[in-house]
Amino acid sequence: MKQTVKFIAVILLALLATACNKPEKQELSGTWQWKSTTGGIGGWCYTPESEGFEAKFVFKGSQFTFYKDGKKVTSGTYSIDYIEDEPLINKSVADKSFYSNFRFHISIAQIEKISKATNGKISFFMDPRGVIGNISNSGADGQVLHLCDDACDGFCSTFVKKQ
Repeated sequence: MKQTVKFIAVILLALLATACNKPEKQELSGTWQWKSTTGGIGGWCYTPESEGFEAKFVFKGSQFTFYKDGKKVTSGTYSIDYIEDEPLINKSVADKSFYSNFRFHISIAQIEKISKATNGKISFFMDPRGVIGNISNSGADGQVLHLCDDACDGFCSTFVKKQ
């Protein structure tokens, strides 16, 4: 009986220890090419092909630069707040729960420059909590960065990491 109680206690401690783990920090450094922006109340989908331009983020340390068609649009610092995984329903992620790992922060002026340069096709809701973000491995695409508005009908922009 004592061995059974000890065994159960060890199992419970192991479960508690893993439940308290912080989410894995995800590395943004490198070049991330824009693949698509989807969402909104109408379920819109914008791609480089449909919009006639290419865009990318380049991250190095705490610095970023955003380019449209190879020309610099804006640059500056960014920050990330790592959070516990929280399910967020976002139509732009195929009407499934999207688990964020961080909140991405750039200035409102930088968001406005990106939105203006891309005619609103890459835009982020100006939420003081930041844009929700996640990096996943998506088979043929490799690493994929999702930056999404924290709203049920918000937009999600997807970027693919270039080697």
